[in-house]
This record gives sequence, structure tokens and C-alpha cells, in this order.
Amino acid sequence: MIRWTGPALVCALAAALPVQGAPDRQVFQTAGLNCILVESHERPLIRMELVCRWDRSELPAGKEGIGGFLAETMAAGGAGAYSRAAFHRALDAQGMTYAFQARTGAFRWTLVADSRNQETAMELLTDAVVRPAFDGPLVETERREVLRLAAAESPRQRGISRFLWSVGDPATMIPAGALGLDRIEFKDLLDFRQRVLRPEGATLVLYGDLNLTQAKQLVLMHLGIWGPAAQAPVKGIAAAAKAAPDPRLMAVFGAGPAELWAGAPPPEASGPAVAALLPILLARASRSRFGSFELTFQLPPDGRTPLLIKAKVPPADRDALVPGFTAALADLRRSGFSQRELAGALIQWKAENSALALHPEALVRALGDGRLDPDLARAVGQVTLAEIDQVLKAWLDPERLRFLMLGADAPMLQKAETAGLKPSTVLGAE
Repeated sequence: MIRWTGPALVCALAAALPVQGAPDRQVFQTAGLNCILVESHERPLIRMELVCRWDRSELPAGKEGIGGFLAETMAAGGAGAYSRAAFHRALDAQGMTYAFQARTGAFRWTLVADSRNQETAMELLTDAVVRPAFDGPLVETERREVLRLAAAESPRQRGISRFLWSVGDPATMIPAGALGLDRIEFKDLLDFRQRVLRPEGATLVLYGDLNLTQAKQLVLMHLGIWGPAAQAPVKGIAAAAKAAPDPRLMAVFGAGPAELWAGAPPPEASGPAVAALLPILLARASRSRFGSFELTFQLPPDGRTPLLIKAKVPPADRDALVPGFTAALADLRRSGFSQRELAGALIQWKAENSALALHPEALVRALGDGRLDPDLARAVGQVTLAEIDQVLKAWLDPERLRFLMLGADAPMLQKAETAGLKPSTVLGAE
């Protein structure tokens, strides 16, 4: 009899666990729109979520905040023939819940309704996606509000915003200080919306009390009017006339606890399978590898978000922040992960996917993001330790990382520059 122990046992368990997907997942395409249906007839409810993806490189040079400004304007405006207030009254009258979320590279609409009102629900969703209503005066009102909020930011807030923008954080949609917003015209917003909101770049997920025939009819009847974009996607607009790159280290002076952040956009070597497992490995590493040194990793499993690494120390340990932080990153890049850690991450990933069926909201989000694609599940199960280590080394490449120091002082900044974190700039005082 073979006795399995230690890493061998963990690897065997990981391989033996089935890869669970979404129940009753049915995929179809109508009018160029990718659609996914998950039937659930336990309750007379339907959840609709439409996500439209675009590329950060489509942001025009000198007007990089246009994506965030468009999102702010659409959220404040109406839909179809409805004003904003009338649109929400129509939703409330039917007992529907609605949400619009925006990030650089993705606009997302969610609507939950009684399945007996599915046609009304789809009509309202279509109005919000295909027929957003805003005009010149509303654009100017939103511009003034965004600029007002930007002017009120503290040096710390502005430093964080500038750093997150520099590493490509999709949640930071407008550059620090709302730079370039004054150059964005009403027509710019219309043109950008027509270019990036296109069915061929979108996915609609339907979950709940309807069948495949009903789903196809709904989509064709309402979203069938949504044709291809009038303008083809344009790549590299922002990169064509990019301003001078941000310094490697940004520092905000101030008292209190000192923090050092590092970040980098996804490396070219990263793929969706590795991107599914690496966040789990890093989350576990932050809990076990660095002892009393408070180090946390933030890496959502979407493959489109930058890696953020944060360290914080109390005032008495400020001198240890820079050497401790850089040594921890160098150690992780050099040592990588073990086969046992990889197998444990695979078990956790499969378990999380299996549990999604119990949480409709999370299930719909995962389907829209492609997390439950069968091809991805097969690829994740075949990821090797060498592939993980290769991507980890690319993420932590010292030449790619950018740094933000909060609560800094002159001696700390000097230590950072001595450690090679330069060129640097001081953004202000907290």
C-alpha cells in the first residue's frame, strides 16, 4: 500500500478535486453580443448583468480622464426617454434594483427584477446601456463637481491617486488633480462612448427564472438594435503622445505611521490561468512569510489589475521600513513558491468556484468575468510551478515596480534613494 504524506498528499488531493463550473450554463450569441444563461427556477427572480470591456490604450492622449468623466456623466444622466429621476422611479415602481459600476476598461450594469417583469427589466437595462441620456449643461455641471472634489484632495489623497494611476489601477479613472478634464468636450464624450460601448466587446449574463428560448427572445427584441460600434477600437492612442513617465518613487511628507507601497501593471508573461492562482498564493504569503513585518498584497484574480504591495510600520520603526520592504520583495522574487503551496492554491480556487453556485450575485459576476469558462478551468489545473515563478519574477522585477512613500521625511527619502528607488519626487506634505 502507498502512503501519501506531506506535499505528495496535497498534490494528489488537488489533482483529484473536480473543477466545478456554473450549473446549467448555456452560452449563445445574438446580434454580436456574447450571452450566458444560468437557469434557476426556485424563485421568480431574474438577475441581469452586462459588462462592456474596452482597453486602457483607447484613452486619447491629453484626455486620459475621459473614461471616468463619461462614467460620472452617464451615472448622473437619464436613460432613453427617462430623466435620471424618472428612470429610478420606473425601477422603484416595479420593485427592481439597479446598479452601474465603472472601472478603466469596463462598464458594468446590473438589474434584478421579478421574472414576470423580465421584458420591462430588459427594456430598462437596454435604455441604460444603449441609450444613456446626457447633454451639454449636465456635462458642465459634472465637470465643475469633479474639479471641485479634485481641488479639495489632501496631499496624501492626491499622492495615492497619482501613484495608482501610474501603475494602471482600473479603479482610478481620472488622473490626480483631474488633469485634462477641462479639455474634454461634449462631443469627445459622445465619440468615446460610441467607440467603446459595443456589443462585440460585451458579455450579458442572465440568471434566474427563464429558459433559453425566453432569453434569446429578450436579447434579440431589445438589445438586437445595438449594432457594431460606429468607430473601430483604436489602440495606442494614449501611448502615442505620452507625457514623461512618472518618477520611480513618489513621496508625501508627514507625521505618523510610515507606509511604503509598490505597484506594477500586469507583465506580458501573465496569463489568465496563472492570474487565477497567483492572488491566492500572494494572499497566503502575506500571512506567513514576513513575521512581524506588516506586508500585504493586493491582486484581484482578473488579470487586468496591477499588483499592489503595501507595508506599514509604527513611528519607532521608520528606519526599518525601506530595507525591510525591499529585502522582503527580493526574498520572495528569489525563493518563489513551493509545489505544496501551488497545490493548496489550486484546492482553494476549486473550492471557491464550487461555492459560487450558493451566491447568485457572485456567480453572475464570475460568469461575466470569464472565471467559470471550462477552458480556463482546464488551464488552471495544468499550471506548473515554473510558470508561477516566471510570472512572479516578472511582477516583482525591480525595474518595473513603482513606489509610493506616505508619512515620509527627508532621512527616509534618502534611505530609499540609497536603496536604488530613484528618481524620486516629493508631491507635498500631509
